[in-house]
Amino acid sequence: MTRSLIAAVGAATVALSLTFGAVASAQPALPAPQAPADAVPSDEPRGGGDQLAGGAETDDSPLAGGIGDLADAGEDLAELSRLSEESGALGEELHLARAELERSVADRDRLERAAGVAAAAAAAADGTARRDQSLVDHLAAMRYRGGDTGATRAAVLAESPRDLVHRLDALSRLSGATTTALDASRAASVEAARLRENANGAADAARVVAEDTRKRMEELDRRSDEMRVRMDEVRRRVDALSDSQRALWIGGPMVPEGYVAPPVDGINSAALRTALTRLGAPYSWGATGPSEFDCSGLMVWSYAREGKTLPRSSQAQAAAGAPVAPADMQPGDLVIYYPGATHVGMYAGDGLVLHAPTYGVPVKLEKVDAMPISGIRRY
Repeated sequence: MTRSLIAAVGAATVALSLTFGAVASAQPALPAPQAPADAVPSDEPRGGGDQLAGGAETDDSPLAGGIGDLADAGEDLAELSRLSEESGALGEELHLARAELERSVADRDRLERAAGVAAAAAAAADGTARRDQSLVDHLAAMRYRGGDTGATRAAVLAESPRDLVHRLDALSRLSGATTTALDASRAASVEAARLRENANGAADAARVVAEDTRKRMEELDRRSDEMRVRMDEVRRRVDALSDSQRALWIGGPMVPEGYVAPPVDGINSAALRTALTRLGAPYSWGATGPSEFDCSGLMVWSYAREGKTLPRSSQAQAAAGAPVAPADMQPGDLVIYYPGATHVGMYAGDGLVLHAPTYGVPVKLEKVDAMPISGIRRY
């Protein structure tokens, strides 16, 4: 399988998605989706990754050996293969960039809300500090107007022992109130200063994230424009292929002879069975089904039908889940391709992978090692 058959391009913006949606009507006619070939008799083993060494029978199509073999069929197809691969890689990067932008926007909004809450708390603390200071000032004025408020003066002015007790009690309450008010005022001032510092820090953090978000949006817009140009070029070239070139571009059959879908024994194999119902579905940049897909979109749709949420891009899918050794590969595992994790398929047993290759090529089964594997993940 050529590297050209690994394209998967993200719908980075809503406008871009709408643009891509019009592509389907322009694509070459493809076989209708098929159900899994359960009933096809086969003596071949199915299931785990022990088929990697031998795999399925060799695909005799000129696309099976990669770009070098494709070059033998014509420089135009070889160049188209490279362009398609680059478009697919950029598309998956755009899926990832969109997810990162959404997180950045959420962080910005969260920090801006936190800054607003902190500013309100600081304002309230300032009000408390001013109120407590006003009380301190009022008590101090009372002491000043009353002159010496000590116990000696109270004893001199008292008209009777009972009056002395009352004067001393009032003196104690006034002194205590003054001390309490002063302590409260100081504490409120310290708290107000702390909250103002928090509010300023939250506002600064929100500004930094907001600026980062703005730059991400600008970069996403720029790369989306680049993606649109690349897609238009791939679409134009594929649609202009001759019948013989188109046969080479599509490659071998959607289902190798003798393939039998593995039995359903859990969510992963159920997701594979669901994905197999999309055999023959057309490739569409940024699509997640149910009738059109890009490579990571097929994985997302198939697992979502079984109640499991997968990340949107092949790079994110390569980072999540649990790593799996090639010898332990099981139906439903995601097979990540190329060093940049720019393509993904689903292991289908019998040494085959189910994937959405590229524009003009339907969802199909290929040899799992037809492309360089960079990782295997289980969800």
